[in-house]
Amino acid sequence: MRPPALPMLSELILLTMNCITALFALLLPTQLQAIISSFMVGGLFGLFVPPLLVLHGSLLFFKTIFSADIKLSYIYATLLILYIATVLTGKQATTPPPLGAYRKPKNSIEELSLKFWSSHFDYFPMTIIKQSGPSTKLDPSKQYIFAVHPHGIHCWALNALAFTTSPFHKNFPGFAGKVTGLAATVIFQIPVVRELFLSMGYCDAGRSTAHKILKSKRSMFVCTGGEEESMLTSPGSDYLVLKKRKGFVRLAIIHQTPLVPVFGLGISDLYTTYSFLLPLTTFIQKKTGVALPIFHGRYLTPLPYKVPIKILIGTPIPPPKNTSSDPMKADPALVDELHQKYIEAVKELHKKHADNRKLTIL
Repeated sequence: MRPPALPMLSELILLTMNCITALFALLLPTQLQAIISSFMVGGLFGLFVPPLLVLHGSLLFFKTIFSADIKLSYIYATLLILYIATVLTGKQATTPPPLGAYRKPKNSIEELSLKFWSSHFDYFPMTIIKQSGPSTKLDPSKQYIFAVHPHGIHCWALNALAFTTSPFHKNFPGFAGKVTGLAATVIFQIPVVRELFLSMGYCDAGRSTAHKILKSKRSMFVCTGGEEESMLTSPGSDYLVLKKRKGFVRLAIIHQTPLVPVFGLGISDLYTTYSFLLPLTTFIQKKTGVALPIFHGRYLTPLPYKVPIKILIGTPIPPPKNTSSDPMKADPALVDELHQKYIEAVKELHKKHADNRKLTIL
């Protein structure tokens, strides 16, 4: 089952992207596909290129509005206004799709496009590490909150849950169409990026949206450290912003949904980072919510280094029964108790697999 279609202009943007990436999959060698896909998924493409294209188009519009071809200018202006209105008034980012619904390819173009995007899993490569024991099993008929760490420059571990062709879905079949990711609000305001995230079933990371997702019986995944954690990325170490992040724990108690720690070993090592402007960039991040870490990957580009990524899937942690008189609020004492239990589980998971790698939890 596919979710409801996006607005016409968004579907047109997706069709254009699908055609371009399908050509990449059709014409390029597999190894080159993986490189280009990794660059596009994790690089500056996602943040800067689409807005610049819109800006360039707008400048062309103003340049041509006084030309002889007034009709084209009016058409462009109308489409631009309609798209902006869609972004401002659309509810796609705050409405989770029906349980079981996801955008399964419906034609060869979409199949080739998905093949291209999925090739980045082979670039590193990315593998899934499951824990042993009966209590570690994940039942796709049940709900979970997957809390993902660390953010890194780009939270690649989220892709393992977002792409139905990923190593996660191969190791844990049955979750396709049953998990929804949360992404920062700004993501849904960037042309093209917005459409790509919506097509993967992501929703806005607002509290009310998270409640909607869990009420709809879907599982949820979120990178709890967010932009602040991204700013602290340092190769060779893992920094988590977790001690003050309790929202996902409250959700677990309110909706009686087990927490599953997910840790991406190697994500912090995908880029070279620089901290000489950290006070300034941290100030900007706190005031605007936009993270601007200074980094580069291979060849001084946004292409990540070829570092193997191991996605550690932890043991589900069941929440205690909520004792609050208000069913939509969690008992603070229980929140603190479960939060501390979760932190200890993350430490144990990291220690078991990280070979004495430094873990700092802030």
